Amino acid sequence: MIRTSLLGALLAIALGLSAQDTMFAPREQQIPPPGCMNLHNAWDGPPNPCSPFTHERWLADLNHWRTERRIRIAYDPSRYDMPAFKWTQSSFMQPQMMVHDRYFYDPAAGRYTVDRYLGDLEKRYNGIDAVLIWSTYPNMGIDDRNQLEMVKSMPGGVECVRQMVADFHRRGVRVLFPMMMWDEGTHQPSQPWPQAIAELMKQIDADGINGDTQDGVPLGFSLAADQVGHPLAFEPEGGPSDEALAWNVMTWGQYAFPFIPMVDRYKWLETRHMVNISDRWATDHTNDLQFAFFNGAGWESWENIWGIWNGINPRDAEATRRIATIERGVAPFLVSADWEPLYPMHNFGVYASRWPVGDQTVWTIVNRTDYDIDGRQMDLKTTPGMRYFDLYHGVELKP
Repeated sequence: MIRTSLLGALLAIALGLSAQDTMFAPREQQIPPPGCMNLHNAWDGPPNPCSPFTHERWLADLNHWRTERRIRIAYDPSRYDMPAFKWTQSSFMQPQMMVHDRYFYDPAAGRYTVDRYLGDLEKRYNGIDAVLIWSTYPNMGIDDRNQLEMVKSMPGGVECVRQMVADFHRRGVRVLFPMMMWDEGTHQPSQPWPQAIAELMKQIDADGINGDTQDGVPLGFSLAADQVGHPLAFEPEGGPSDEALAWNVMTWGQYAFPFIPMVDRYKWLETRHMVNISDRWATDHTNDLQFAFFNGAGWESWENIWGIWNGINPRDAEATRRIATIERGVAPFLVSADWEPLYPMHNFGVYASRWPVGDQTVWTIVNRTDYDIDGRQMDLKTTPGMRYFDLYHGVELKP
């Protein structure tokens, strides 16, 4: 009996040491709101309305969790300070596209048509900041060419691919290619995979790598790119470990979309981290765009899904145009270390994030209901000489 009690005590101590004290533990990639904000059924009893104290306690808990989490993972933010990766912090719109897209390549003329490809996207939803060029499956597997040989065998070979990347750069668009470490049964490169990928990306002057199916791209790939003098931005498909946030400066966000927006775990740990929300099969992208706007994040505007067309409808395209325009315009605010999500608002269904920088502040506000909500939205202390603007409608507000 004494031994059993001692074992139970030791187990309790071990579990306590392994856990981190928080009332709002992340659910995979997302941090939940205060419980008082959740909708209740009639049989759940009377709701417990949120108070200013509730928000303050929730925000204090999130700040405590972030501070302790960074200590636990020995967080090193230096990669986010590197000039080579500053572009990622405002790379909001990024489609995954196929190399056989007819807007991208003209088989009759035998040339890449980057301007035509970008012109279509600019006309429909105000263009992109980066592009993920998918050169592998469904073609990979028809023979024994590996993922790198698929890039080299694109029309014109490495020389023309490099020129194609330069054409994107000329238009201010960064270029990523995928890597897939499940690529087996094909030619193996003469170098280890990290070095082989880094060398080819340097040859074609690509900017980053999307880690297909990877829950974090291992550090060795970043170090290999550094060693060849061509740093690459790595963007895993799945959420990396918190420790890997230090070298995975981008991530896809494959979210749950409850009514109340949740906070992105990685964006909260490092506000300069860029998340591109990916919801490939959705036909209505309201959730994607609202969660991106709320989190100061981006969107994977993916339409050609390995040959299956799921085009952005006109309403989503116009919403993308507006959100992209605003996010690009206020990008320095959306990396604020003092980000305050779920800023107190007056109306049900309206949620906001507060982004202060110096004596200026931006709020990104979303309406999660299906109807318009007019009238007073929030309370602010007015400051003499301070001006207020509704950026969405382009009008000045008078307090």
